[in-house]
Amino acid sequence: MPKTDRIVIWPIYFDSTASRNDGRRVARRNAVKSPALDEIAAAAKMLDLDPVIEQTKAYPASWWEKRGRVLITKIDTPKSSILREIASRIRKMRSSG
Repeated sequence: MPKTDRIVIWPIYFDSTASRNDGRRVARRNAVKSPALDEIAAAAKMLDLDPVIEQTKAYPASWWEKRGRVLITKIDTPKSSILREIASRIRKMRSSG
């Protein structure tokens, strides 16, 4: 039985080259090109979400690509809001250096 105290975050959620049908969950203007697991985990860490990286996992719609995923602590905030915050942090990290 899967743990219910974690939320799954897939890199495709933030990929500006992916369409909404492909799995992108944030607005294209907030998305980045080829988001890395380390960037997502660093952004989640900034938000105190206790990220855990799982390198060998594949997004179900593209099961042949093992891009990995990040698990974060479930909080009383909608997932869409968390994704927007993570996307914002990734963009700030990329623009600052």
